[in-house]
Amino acid sequence: MADVFVDLRWLHAHRGEANVRLVDTRSKPHGAPDLLAPGGAEQYAAGHIPGAVHLDYAEQLKDPATPYALRVAPPERFAAALGQNGIGDETTVLAYDDGDVPYAARLVWMLRYYGHDDARILVGGFKAYVAAGLPTTNEVPTYPARRFTPHVRPELRASRDDVRAVAEGRSDVQLLETQRNKTYALRDDDITGVVRLSGNELLDDAAGGRIVPRERLAALVAERKLDPRKRTIVTCGSGVSASGAYLALLEAGFTDLAVYDGSWMEWSHDKLPTTPKAVPQA
Repeated sequence: MADVFVDLRWLHAHRGEANVRLVDTRSKPHGAPDLLAPGGAEQYAAGHIPGAVHLDYAEQLKDPATPYALRVAPPERFAAALGQNGIGDETTVLAYDDGDVPYAARLVWMLRYYGHDDARILVGGFKAYVAAGLPTTNEVPTYPARRFTPHVRPELRASRDDVRAVAEGRSDVQLLETQRNKTYALRDDDITGVVRLSGNELLDDAAGGRIVPRERLAALVAERKLDPRKRTIVTCGSGVSASGAYLALLEAGFTDLAVYDGSWMEWSHDKLPTTPKAVPQA
């Protein structure tokens, strides 16, 4: 797999190329306790990397027709949001967030789900960019609209029924719970049959959200007795952290991966089989 995670040197080398689109994905986390905290649009307006467009996942890239707040938008809505921001079939996407919440990874997973692999994540996001003393702007760029053609890869997205089969004993598929510790601590239960591997362990926050070294990845996989050859469904609270874990597991050599898009938000809402958390984490 080509390196999805790139640094400021990559940005410097490719900035200004007509076929590269920089995307600011900052968005207020769903259910954020601070109701007065700025949302993604406000953060973008206050300052962003020059040339970046803004795509707010919670406002533009989710499915408005579902009660599960953060499920991926249907093809036509997703394609319209990208095309209106100058992202087409031949565009290289460089996504960034604030470095703490993996909305950039969520966008990259969605792009892959819709058949577009040419996408990368800026390690450290906007915080790393600002810390490097680089210029920001509040000017909003405009780009000619482009045609983005979705080509759905259904194998990258797991359904409730897929997960239920594992919960009811299907043994040729493994289910991995990757919700980050801070929000996972608020839950009492897990989906029946999951193996817990926190997104905090897969992505190194101290290194700006980059995937942990391969040796550490291999150790984590071995500790959890996971089989990279097996079909693996990744879940979390809402599908966001699972998207970052999906990218990390690709790096670890997993070849048959899917994200449970509804994740705990859907599972708990529908009162499907759960078990008490085996190892509480804070």
